Amino acid sequence: MADHKDEVLESLALSISVIYTILVDVCAALPVPIGLPTDQHIPAEQAVPAIQRVTEVVEDQPMGELQTMQLYTGCIHLLAAIDLYALCAVRYMDTRAEGCAANLRNAERVLNTLSLWLVINEAD
Repeated sequence: MADHKDEVLESLALSISVIYTILVDVCAALPVPIGLPTDQHIPAEQAVPAIQRVTEVVEDQPMGELQTMQLYTGCIHLLAAIDLYALCAVRYMDTRAEGCAANLRNAERVLNTLSLWLVINEAD
């Protein structure tokens, strides 16, 4: 039977994967699409630089300031979650795991809001 730490880390890893998939879909739907690695099991060594690249080019997207900030915010919360997950994997602490989960919730919220905006405005 898995212990609490293993269960939490497994749940966080799954959530990171889900949020990354949302980011991939959002980036593909942008006015100027951004391609991100989409292999089934993206190692952090590939995902992190790709997410960081999105934060560097987000200002080049022809969309409003709010949408630009939603994309940027989603990226930085996902990056923070990945960092906290890595720390938890090395030295588990409940507070780190909770911080990781909080960052994932924030990333999911803003990316889903942006995704809805992109769907509504795709014909524009």
